[in-house]
Amino acid sequence: MWEEELFSDCVIKVADRAIKAHRCILAKNSKVFRKMFEQTEMIEGVTGEVTIIDFKPEPVQAMLEFFYTGEVNKDLLEKHVEAIFAIAHKYQVLPLKYECEVFMTNLIGKE
Repeated sequence: MWEEELFSDCVIKVADRAIKAHRCILAKNSKVFRKMFEQTEMIEGVTGEVTIIDFKPEPVQAMLEFFYTGEVNKDLLEKHVEAIFAIAHKYQVLPLKYECEVFMTNLIGKE
């Protein structure tokens, strides 16, 4: 559904990319997105357009993939675990935050 962009009703803008998504999926997985879309006085709730300026596209992509699949792309996780952890914290995505914590703990254990 996500990769084909079927029935998308919102756009995540990050850097030079515009990623189509679904409000219901974002709101189900993140209290922050839910609040954005619930508020009719917030621009995101009216337009369905969310601009993320404090993260690069890769952690945003990882978070969205997690929303839709319940999994984290291992290559993205290896390269961007700190940023993925930070975005999971900011948008209150506790299961993704936990995945990052486990990954980082395993890295520490290998050293």
